[in-house]
Amino acid sequence: MNIFYYFLLLVPPLLFLIFKQIKSPSNLPPGPFPWPIVGNILNMGSKPHISIAELAKAHGPLISLRLGTQLLVVGSSAAAATEILKTHDRLLSARFVPHAITVYPDRMHFTMVWQDCNDRWKYFRTLCRTGLFSPKAIESQAIVRDKKISELVEFLAMKESVLVNIGEVVFATVFNILSNIYLSKDLVNLDEDSDERELKGLVRRFIELSSTPNLADFYTILGGSDLQGINKKCKKLIGQICGVWDTVVKERRDKGNEVSRQRDFLDDLLATELGDDQINFFLQVICVCVFCLM
Repeated sequence: MNIFYYFLLLVPPLLFLIFKQIKSPSNLPPGPFPWPIVGNILNMGSKPHISIAELAKAHGPLISLRLGTQLLVVGSSAAAATEILKTHDRLLSARFVPHAITVYPDRMHFTMVWQDCNDRWKYFRTLCRTGLFSPKAIESQAIVRDKKISELVEFLAMKESVLVNIGEVVFATVFNILSNIYLSKDLVNLDEDSDERELKGLVRRFIELSSTPNLADFYTILGGSDLQGINKKCKKLIGQICGVWDTVVKERRDKGNEVSRQRDFLDDLLATELGDDQINFFLQVICVCVFCLM
Protein backbone atom coordinates (compact mmCIF):
# COMPACT_ATOMS: atom_id res chain seq x y z
CA MET A 1 0.00 0.00 0.00
CA ASN A 2 2.84 2.39 0.83
CA ILE A 3 4.39 1.81 -2.59
CA PHE A 4 1.09 2.68 -4.22
CA TYR A 5 0.95 6.00 -2.37
CA TYR A 6 4.51 6.81 -3.39
CA PHE A 7 3.58 6.07 -6.98
CA LEU A 8 0.62 8.45 -6.76
CA LEU A 9 2.92 11.17 -5.47
CA LEU A 10 5.24 10.71 -8.44
CA VAL A 11 2.50 10.81 -11.06
CA PRO A 12 1.84 14.61 -11.03
CA PRO A 13 5.49 15.69 -11.54
CA LEU A 14 5.96 13.03 -14.23
CA LEU A 15 2.86 14.20 -16.07
CA PHE A 16 4.05 17.78 -15.75
CA LEU A 17 7.42 16.92 -17.32
CA ILE A 18 5.81 15.01 -20.17
CA PHE A 19 3.28 17.78 -20.85
CA LYS A 20 6.03 20.40 -20.81
CA GLN A 21 8.00 18.53 -23.45
CA ILE A 22 4.95 17.98 -25.62
CA LYS A 23 4.14 21.70 -25.49
CA SER A 24 7.59 22.75 -26.76
CA PRO A 25 7.63 25.93 -28.92
CA SER A 26 7.14 25.24 -32.60
CA ASN A 27 9.80 27.71 -33.77
CA LEU A 28 12.75 25.72 -32.42
CA PRO A 29 15.50 24.42 -34.72
CA PRO A 30 15.16 20.79 -35.79
CA GLY A 31 16.57 18.01 -33.68
CA PRO A 32 16.14 14.40 -32.60
CA PHE A 33 12.90 13.35 -30.95
CA PRO A 34 13.02 14.06 -27.20
CA TRP A 35 11.84 11.12 -25.14
CA PRO A 36 9.51 11.77 -22.21
CA ILE A 37 11.27 12.79 -19.00
CA VAL A 38 14.86 12.12 -20.18
CA GLY A 39 14.62 14.11 -23.40
CA ASN A 40 17.78 13.67 -25.48
CA ILE A 41 20.12 12.80 -22.63
CA LEU A 42 20.55 9.29 -24.00
CA ASN A 43 21.63 10.75 -27.35
CA MET A 44 24.64 12.46 -25.79
CA GLY A 45 26.67 9.33 -25.05
CA SER A 46 30.02 9.34 -23.27
CA LYS A 47 31.51 11.88 -25.73
CA PRO A 48 28.90 14.63 -26.18
CA HIS A 49 30.96 16.67 -28.66
CA ILE A 50 31.14 13.71 -31.05
CA SER A 51 27.47 12.85 -30.56
CA ILE A 52 26.42 16.44 -31.27
CA ALA A 53 28.59 16.51 -34.41
CA GLU A 54 26.83 13.39 -35.66
CA LEU A 55 23.42 14.88 -34.85
CA ALA A 56 24.35 18.04 -36.75
CA LYS A 57 25.04 15.96 -39.85
CA ALA A 58 21.51 14.60 -39.68
CA HIS A 59 19.60 17.72 -38.57
CA GLY A 60 21.64 20.67 -39.80
CA PRO A 61 24.06 23.25 -38.36
CA LEU A 62 21.54 24.55 -35.82
CA ILE A 63 19.78 21.90 -33.72
CA SER A 64 17.74 21.81 -30.54
CA LEU A 65 18.06 19.19 -27.83
CA ARG A 66 16.19 18.50 -24.62
CA LEU A 67 18.27 17.56 -21.62
CA GLY A 68 15.61 16.67 -19.11
CA THR A 69 13.53 19.84 -18.94
CA GLN A 70 16.32 22.09 -20.21
CA LEU A 71 16.44 23.29 -23.80
CA LEU A 72 19.83 23.25 -25.51
CA VAL A 73 20.35 24.89 -28.91
CA VAL A 74 23.64 23.98 -30.60
CA GLY A 75 25.29 25.84 -33.46
CA SER A 76 27.92 23.78 -35.26
CA SER A 77 28.91 25.84 -38.29
CA ALA A 78 30.83 29.05 -38.87
CA ALA A 79 27.66 30.83 -39.99
CA ALA A 80 25.74 29.70 -36.90
CA ALA A 81 28.62 30.74 -34.65
CA THR A 82 28.68 34.19 -36.27
CA GLU A 83 24.96 34.62 -35.69
CA ILE A 84 25.26 33.57 -32.04
CA LEU A 85 28.52 35.27 -31.06
CA LYS A 86 28.40 38.40 -33.22
CA THR A 87 25.03 39.24 -34.74
CA HIS A 88 22.93 38.41 -31.66
CA ASP A 89 25.65 38.53 -29.03
CA ARG A 90 23.79 40.90 -26.71
CA LEU A 91 20.70 38.70 -26.63
CA LEU A 92 22.67 35.48 -26.20
CA SER A 93 25.46 36.69 -23.92
CA ALA A 94 23.99 35.21 -20.73
CA ARG A 95 25.42 31.93 -19.46
CA PHE A 96 23.73 28.89 -18.05
CA VAL A 97 24.47 28.82 -14.33
CA PRO A 98 25.03 25.31 -12.93
CA HIS A 99 22.95 24.67 -9.85
CA ALA A 100 26.07 23.85 -7.84
CA ILE A 101 27.34 27.41 -8.38
CA THR A 102 24.27 28.94 -6.73
CA VAL A 103 25.05 27.65 -3.24
CA TYR A 104 25.71 31.28 -2.26
CA PRO A 105 22.88 33.11 -4.05
CA ASP A 106 23.61 36.38 -2.24
CA ARG A 107 27.08 36.48 -3.82
CA MET A 108 26.09 35.71 -7.40
CA HIS A 109 25.79 39.43 -8.14
CA PHE A 110 29.47 39.91 -7.36
CA THR A 111 30.93 37.98 -10.26
CA MET A 112 31.39 38.75 -13.93
CA VAL A 113 31.03 35.17 -15.07
CA TRP A 114 27.55 34.16 -13.97
CA GLN A 115 25.50 37.35 -14.19
CA ASP A 116 23.76 39.04 -17.09
CA CYS A 117 25.24 41.92 -19.06
CA ASN A 118 23.86 44.64 -16.79
CA ASP A 119 25.24 47.76 -15.11
CA ARG A 120 26.87 45.75 -12.31
CA TRP A 121 28.58 43.50 -14.85
CA LYS A 122 29.84 46.57 -16.72
CA TYR A 123 31.16 47.98 -13.45
CA PHE A 124 33.17 44.83 -12.73
CA ARG A 125 34.40 44.75 -16.32
CA THR A 126 35.64 48.32 -15.98
CA LEU A 127 37.29 47.45 -12.67
CA CYS A 128 39.16 44.52 -14.23
CA ARG A 129 40.04 46.42 -17.37
CA THR A 130 41.52 49.28 -15.37
CA GLY A 131 43.27 47.25 -12.68
CA LEU A 132 44.43 44.27 -14.74
CA PHE A 133 44.36 44.86 -18.47
CA SER A 134 45.13 48.53 -19.08
CA PRO A 135 48.51 49.36 -20.69
CA LYS A 136 49.63 51.00 -17.44
CA ALA A 137 48.65 47.95 -15.37
CA ILE A 138 50.32 45.51 -17.76
CA GLU A 139 53.51 47.57 -17.75
CA SER A 140 53.56 47.67 -13.95
CA GLN A 141 53.17 43.87 -13.85
CA ALA A 142 56.39 43.33 -15.82
CA ILE A 143 58.46 43.23 -12.61
CA VAL A 144 56.30 40.43 -11.22
CA ARG A 145 56.52 38.42 -14.44
CA ASP A 146 60.30 38.76 -14.65
CA LYS A 147 60.73 37.75 -11.01
CA LYS A 148 58.58 34.63 -11.30
CA ILE A 149 60.22 33.52 -14.54
CA SER A 150 63.61 33.89 -12.87
CA GLU A 151 62.39 31.76 -9.97
CA LEU A 152 61.21 29.13 -12.46
CA VAL A 153 64.61 29.03 -14.18
CA GLU A 154 66.41 28.76 -10.83
CA PHE A 155 64.07 25.99 -9.70
CA LEU A 156 64.66 23.96 -12.86
CA ALA A 157 68.41 24.48 -12.53
CA MET A 158 68.29 22.95 -9.04
CA LYS A 159 66.39 19.94 -10.41
CA GLU A 160 69.10 18.86 -12.82
CA SER A 161 68.95 15.08 -13.46
CA VAL A 162 65.64 14.94 -11.55
CA LEU A 163 62.32 14.10 -13.18
CA VAL A 164 60.14 17.23 -13.18
CA ASN A 165 56.52 17.61 -14.23
CA ILE A 166 56.97 20.65 -16.46
CA GLY A 167 53.24 21.17 -16.86
CA GLU A 168 52.69 21.44 -13.11
CA VAL A 169 55.70 23.70 -12.59
CA VAL A 170 54.71 26.06 -15.40
CA PHE A 171 51.16 26.10 -14.08
CA ALA A 172 52.42 27.02 -10.61
CA THR A 173 54.58 29.79 -12.06
CA VAL A 174 51.76 31.32 -14.09
CA PHE A 175 49.38 31.00 -11.16
CA ASN A 176 51.85 32.74 -8.85
CA ILE A 177 52.31 35.53 -11.37
CA LEU A 178 48.58 36.12 -11.28
CA SER A 179 48.31 35.73 -7.50
CA ASN A 180 51.01 38.36 -7.05
CA ILE A 181 49.16 40.67 -9.41
CA TYR A 182 45.99 40.10 -7.39
CA LEU A 183 47.33 39.78 -3.83
CA SER A 184 51.11 40.34 -3.92
CA LYS A 185 51.51 36.80 -2.62
CA ASP A 186 52.47 33.32 -3.89
CA LEU A 187 49.67 30.79 -3.53
CA VAL A 188 51.30 27.70 -5.05
CA ASN A 189 54.61 26.08 -4.10
CA LEU A 190 56.83 25.11 -7.02
CA ASP A 191 58.51 22.34 -5.07
CA GLU A 192 55.40 20.43 -3.98
CA ASP A 193 52.83 18.41 -5.85
CA SER A 194 49.28 19.62 -5.38
CA ASP A 195 47.45 17.72 -2.68
CA GLU A 196 44.06 17.95 -1.05
CA ARG A 197 45.04 21.00 1.01
CA GLU A 198 46.64 23.19 -1.64
CA LEU A 199 44.76 25.78 -3.63
CA LYS A 200 45.53 23.99 -6.88
CA GLY A 201 43.98 20.78 -5.60
CA LEU A 202 40.97 22.60 -4.17
CA VAL A 203 40.26 24.44 -7.41
CA ARG A 204 40.68 21.27 -9.46
CA ARG A 205 38.21 19.43 -7.23
CA PHE A 206 35.76 22.32 -7.42
CA ILE A 207 35.86 22.38 -11.23
CA GLU A 208 35.42 18.63 -11.43
CA LEU A 209 32.54 18.72 -8.97
CA SER A 210 30.75 21.69 -10.54
CA SER A 211 31.03 20.09 -13.99
CA THR A 212 29.64 16.76 -12.80
CA PRO A 213 26.23 16.02 -14.37
CA ASN A 214 23.72 17.22 -11.81
CA LEU A 215 20.09 16.13 -11.78
CA ALA A 216 19.13 19.60 -10.54
CA ASP A 217 20.51 21.10 -13.77
CA PHE A 218 18.31 18.86 -15.89
CA TYR A 219 15.23 18.98 -13.67
CA THR A 220 14.79 22.28 -11.86
CA ILE A 221 12.06 20.77 -9.70
CA LEU A 222 14.83 18.84 -7.91
CA GLY A 223 16.83 21.97 -7.15
CA GLY A 224 16.10 22.02 -3.45
CA SER A 225 16.79 18.35 -2.77
CA ASP A 226 20.51 18.06 -3.65
CA LEU A 227 20.12 14.32 -4.23
CA GLN A 228 23.75 13.86 -5.26
CA GLY A 229 25.20 16.01 -2.50
CA ILE A 230 26.99 18.21 -5.04
CA ASN A 231 25.78 21.49 -3.55
CA LYS A 232 26.98 20.54 -0.09
CA LYS A 233 30.43 19.57 -1.36
CA CYS A 234 30.71 22.70 -3.52
CA LYS A 235 29.79 24.91 -0.59
CA LYS A 236 32.52 23.33 1.50
CA LEU A 237 35.10 23.75 -1.28
CA ILE A 238 34.15 27.39 -1.84
CA GLY A 239 34.74 28.03 1.85
CA GLN A 240 38.14 26.33 1.69
CA ILE A 241 39.18 28.20 -1.46
CA CYS A 242 38.12 31.56 -0.07
CA GLY A 243 39.92 30.71 3.16
CA VAL A 244 43.22 30.60 1.27
CA TRP A 245 43.24 34.36 0.84
CA ASP A 246 40.69 35.36 3.48
CA THR A 247 43.48 36.21 5.92
CA VAL A 248 45.25 38.30 3.30
CA VAL A 249 42.11 40.30 2.58
CA LYS A 250 41.40 40.95 6.27
CA GLU A 251 44.99 41.94 7.04
CA ARG A 252 45.12 44.25 4.06
CA ARG A 253 41.87 45.94 5.05
CA ASP A 254 43.09 46.41 8.62
CA LYS A 255 46.50 47.78 7.64
CA GLY A 256 45.32 49.85 4.71
CA ASN A 257 48.27 51.49 2.99
CA GLU A 258 50.67 51.14 5.92
CA VAL A 259 52.91 48.67 4.08
CA SER A 260 55.16 50.14 1.40
CA ARG A 261 54.68 47.98 -1.69
CA GLN A 262 53.43 48.05 -5.24
CA ARG A 263 49.70 48.52 -5.59
CA ASP A 264 47.83 45.36 -6.62
CA PHE A 265 44.32 44.41 -7.71
CA LEU A 266 43.21 43.72 -4.15
CA ASP A 267 43.82 47.38 -3.33
CA ASP A 268 41.44 48.32 -6.14
CA LEU A 269 38.79 45.94 -4.77
CA LEU A 270 39.20 47.23 -1.22
CA ALA A 271 38.69 50.77 -2.51
CA THR A 272 35.18 49.78 -3.61
CA GLU A 273 32.15 49.17 -1.41
CA LEU A 274 32.54 45.38 -1.61
CA GLY A 275 32.73 43.44 1.64
CA ASP A 276 35.36 40.81 2.45
CA ASP A 277 33.08 37.88 1.57
CA GLN A 278 32.16 39.49 -1.73
CA ILE A 279 35.81 40.14 -2.58
CA ASN A 280 36.69 36.55 -1.70
CA PHE A 281 33.97 35.23 -3.99
CA PHE A 282 35.01 37.60 -6.77
CA LEU A 283 38.62 36.43 -6.51
CA GLN A 284 37.54 32.80 -6.39
CA VAL A 285 35.63 33.11 -9.66
CA ILE A 286 38.66 34.73 -11.33
CA CYS A 287 40.87 31.97 -9.93
CA VAL A 288 38.61 29.22 -11.29
CA CYS A 289 38.40 30.90 -14.71
CA VAL A 290 42.18 31.18 -14.92
CA PHE A 291 42.51 27.53 -13.93
CA CYS A 292 40.09 26.50 -16.69
CA LEU A 293 42.01 28.49 -19.29
CA MET A 294 45.24 26.80 -18.28
